[in-house]
Amino acid sequence: MAVTGAKVQAPCPWHGDAMAQLLDQHAQGRLPHALLLTGAKGIGKLRLAESLAQTLLCEKPSAGLPCGHCQGCQLSTAGTHPDLHRLSPEEKSKTIKIDQVRKLVAFATRTAQYSGYRVAIVYPAEALNRNAQNALLKTLEEPGAQTLLLLVSDQPTLLLPTIRSRCQQRTLPLPEHDQALQWLQSQVGESAASLLDAAQGAPLQALALEQADWFADRARLLDTLVSVAEGRQSVAQASPVLAKHDPTEMAGVIYGWLSRCLHQRFSGQQSADASLAPLLERLSKAVPPARLLRAAQRVLEGRRALLSGANPNKELLYEQWLLVLVGVDAAAAAH
Repeated sequence: MAVTGAKVQAPCPWHGDAMAQLLDQHAQGRLPHALLLTGAKGIGKLRLAESLAQTLLCEKPSAGLPCGHCQGCQLSTAGTHPDLHRLSPEEKSKTIKIDQVRKLVAFATRTAQYSGYRVAIVYPAEALNRNAQNALLKTLEEPGAQTLLLLVSDQPTLLLPTIRSRCQQRTLPLPEHDQALQWLQSQVGESAASLLDAAQGAPLQALALEQADWFADRARLLDTLVSVAEGRQSVAQASPVLAKHDPTEMAGVIYGWLSRCLHQRFSGQQSADASLAPLLERLSKAVPPARLLRAAQRVLEGRRALLSGANPNKELLYEQWLLVLVGVDAAAAAH
C-alpha cells in the first residue's frame, strides 16, 4: 500500500472528551491493544484515530496533543514513521486484501524502532474482505507489547463478530447540532446549515458535500420539489431533473430539506441558509406535516437501501419519492 502522510492535528472539537478519556486510559496503563471506533460517516473518527496515534508516537506531547515538531511528528506527517502503519484499500480497489493484512501482521510482531508504541490504523475496517479479516484475528488477540490496532468503521456490522469481540468498541455520537453548525460555518459560511442538513448532522461529511455537483445547483433542485408540491410541475417532469445527480447524495439532501420543513412548521424557525429559506418556507406550506413526515421516511428508507448496495432505476426512485410528496403513496397503492 502506498502510505501517505497525515497532517498532525487535533481531533475534532466535539471529540475532545473522547480523546481525553483515551489518553487517561493510556496514562493508567489501561489502553486496549485493539480499539474499534464506530459511528456515522463524516463525524471525524479517522481524525481522532490519527490524533491518538500521533500523540502516542510524539516525543513531547503537550496538553494531550502531538507537538508537531519532534522527529516522531515529522515522520508521522511525512508518512514515513516506522512505527505507524496505515491500512486502506489500494488505489482503484474497494477492499483491503489478505496480502495487505500480512504486512500489517509483520509490522505488529516486530520491535518498535523508537522504543515506544507501534500503531496501525485500518480504515475503513469494513473494507477488509473475509480472508483479510480472518488473517487479522490472531494479531488482534496477541498483537505484541505496546501495540495499538485502531480499526475505524462506518459500518461495523459488516465486520465478523470475531473481529468485533476482540476489540474494545467505542461508538462516537453525532456532535450537538449547534456545535457542528458553528464549526461548519467557520469553514463554509452561510451554506453550512444546508450542508449539515444534507449530511444528517455529520460535519466532515457536510464539508465534503460542498464539492458535490448538486451543491451549486441546490436552489434549482429545491425549486423543482417546490414546483411539484405546488402543482406547477408534474412528477414525470421533475424526476429527470433530480436524476442527473447521484441518488445516494440526493437522498441525504432531500431528507435534510424535508426535515428542515418539519422543523419550521413546528418551531417557526427558518433555515440559517438565507438562499434557501424562501423555498423551504413555500415547501413547508405546500405539504401537510403528516405527508412531509411520510416523504422523509420514504427517502430515508431509499437512502439506506442505496447504502447497502441497491442499484435501482434512478428516475423511478425519484418518482416514488415525489409521489409521496404529492400525496400518492405508490407503495401503499400497490397493496
